[in-house]
Amino acid sequence: MDEVEIKKYVDTVKALERIRGNAKLFKMLLTHFLDTRGQVDQLKQEISANDRQAAAKSVHAIKGVAANLSMTALYELCPPFEVLLKTDEDAAELMAAFQETYEKTLTCVNHLLANPPA
Repeated sequence: MDEVEIKKYVDTVKALERIRGNAKLFKMLLTHFLDTRGQVDQLKQEISANDRQAAAKSVHAIKGVAANLSMTALYELCPPFEVLLKTDEDAAELMAAFQETYEKTLTCVNHLLANPPA
């Protein structure tokens, strides 16, 4: 995994700037991001149950985490996903894109945890 691909999913420079270069805090926040798997599973269940209001709230929560950690690709998917969930349109296609981007972000997070930025 190269730096360009990682930056597409986790902009480490911006994230570290946001937390004043605190690498230890960054590592802790990345580790906590791994806990969002449960939120994504919950999101899938909410969509399956057609609980669109709860699903929009779940996406909003994930958007906040993604913004704070400069997870650009994931963050950029969240606002249109939230809007879509507040309508009666089918969310399956955007859920698939969200899931793919989320998984790639997780891969980058795991890589960064194993190989912290200098």
